[in-house]
Amino acid sequence: METIIKPCDMVKVKVVKEEIMISNINTCNRKQTIKRLRNGKHAILSTGEIVDEKKSLKRGENLKQLIQSNLQLQDLIKENSINLDKILLLTLTYKHKTLDTEQIDDDFNAFMKRLRRKVVEFGTIEFINVYEFYRDLQGYHIHAILFFNESTRKVFVPVETILKAWKKGDVSVGAPTNFGYYYYLTPHLSKEVNDNNSHLHEKALLQMELPANSKLYRHSKGIKKPVIRTDTYENIKKYLDENKYVLEKESVYINPMKTTNGNNLYYCKRYYKKEKETTTLGKRKPI
Repeated sequence: METIIKPCDMVKVKVVKEEIMISNINTCNRKQTIKRLRNGKHAILSTGEIVDEKKSLKRGENLKQLIQSNLQLQDLIKENSINLDKILLLTLTYKHKTLDTEQIDDDFNAFMKRLRRKVVEFGTIEFINVYEFYRDLQGYHIHAILFFNESTRKVFVPVETILKAWKKGDVSVGAPTNFGYYYYLTPHLSKEVNDNNSHLHEKALLQMELPANSKLYRHSKGIKKPVIRTDTYENIKKYLDENKYVLEKESVYINPMKTTNGNNLYYCKRYYKKEKETTTLGKRKPI
């Protein structure tokens, strides 16, 4: 729908690996709707009503924010997934019930220092991890993805080496079989639960039980982030055409806000991919 995004419209562009997502920002609602006050209250600007702020206790109480965090996490994983042979999936558990996330931070950082000293043949090791909570078991445990993107060969690290570096309990080690492995850290709720999705559904329910102020994920400094910038649609479209990107799908939403003439605003997202997808990531020409 070319009329929704016009050539002169400003768009937000996000580049994740070989996929480009564009969304128009001219029609986004940036008007402030509430004003925060003192003593845990805020004013609704459209009515002037003063109400108490509702403080969330669990991540699941703000489901929209939780979904956005998971999408951001998926983008990070995709951006750093160059080759499946250079990735390891870890689960680190504790011998004793552990609830202190600051202590878990310290334990994992110490683990990575020891592992990097022991495993040097594959180059720099980067990571993304999440903490998963089981109320009836041993408190928190850690799921982590290790990236060995400097390696020139397939990565193999013995379980015994990882176990000695962890020192706090048991470990399990695996390797991804396809690029959909990001669900290892980003589970999702299912409308209809069955044998195929019940595990991810249960992990999503556990994620919703995390404290509201807890971080959903953590990553090392060397993890690459997706490219995000704004430009006119005309300039971006020219780049897409020159570099042989094709439109994969489009989503259009009606914004409940209206213009002064009473017309609905529209919000559009477009997803583009290279005509010929590759399994490895080479140098990307900047937009």
